[in-house]
Amino acid sequence: MLPAKRQAKIIEHLRKERFGSLPDLADLVDVSVSTVRRDVDLLCEQGHLYRTHGGAALRDKEGTTIEPMPEISSEIARAAKERIGRNAAAMIEPGHRVIFDSGSTTMEVARAALERGIAFTAITNDVAIAAVLARSSVVDVHVPGGQLRPRSATLLGSVCLKALARLNVDLAFVGAHAVSAEGASETSTEHGAIKRVILEAADRSVLVVDSGKFPGRSLCLFAGLEDFSVILTDDGLDNDLAAALEGRAIQLDVLS
Repeated sequence: MLPAKRQAKIIEHLRKERFGSLPDLADLVDVSVSTVRRDVDLLCEQGHLYRTHGGAALRDKEGTTIEPMPEISSEIARAAKERIGRNAAAMIEPGHRVIFDSGSTTMEVARAALERGIAFTAITNDVAIAAVLARSSVVDVHVPGGQLRPRSATLLGSVCLKALARLNVDLAFVGAHAVSAEGASETSTEHGAIKRVILEAADRSVLVVDSGKFPGRSLCLFAGLEDFSVILTDDGLDNDLAAALEGRAIQLDVLS
């Protein structure tokens, strides 16, 4: 198993269990204790975990500004993200104008849209998503420009903001670092500003997030849940939280 997949699996496990001993984590990813210790040390250095006596625990999402590296993020909840991506991509109709926010779940929406083979216009502030969609001969791909975030495929900054603010589109797929009953939040004000502009540009907006993003609050709240036309997530969502959200004026689609 590649290191990024191991580290993603460790994060997934600790999302559920909160704590894991080094021997248990080694068994989980089928490596030696010394190898899993190096994985844990790296994730601690990056700010995702903290060491405990004999193991590690996940840092609280509340208020965090730390994001996994893209190669790790893409592997976390991979099956759930693929399922969300397929269902989200089914909303795209031929001729639609669609914004794809930057992120690992929106990447799965783009991949599923590519497989559908329909003609539409795509705008994205993620150069990796743009590269995927550009494989199609019928998808018209636009990139707004801006400043490329270090070690990331994400475009940010004033140039990107101004370009997105001029748009009017049919549909937008938006991700988030954390989601609570209060709304969707991101790790920086720059990220939050981009997502807010994307929401304002779209006739319909879809929040695409795996259930591990609930409940949590990151640095910058960029939207209330009622600001989204649809929220797509997977069936790992806590039943009590799902019931509370369904009691509000929110279209929540929980995919099994």
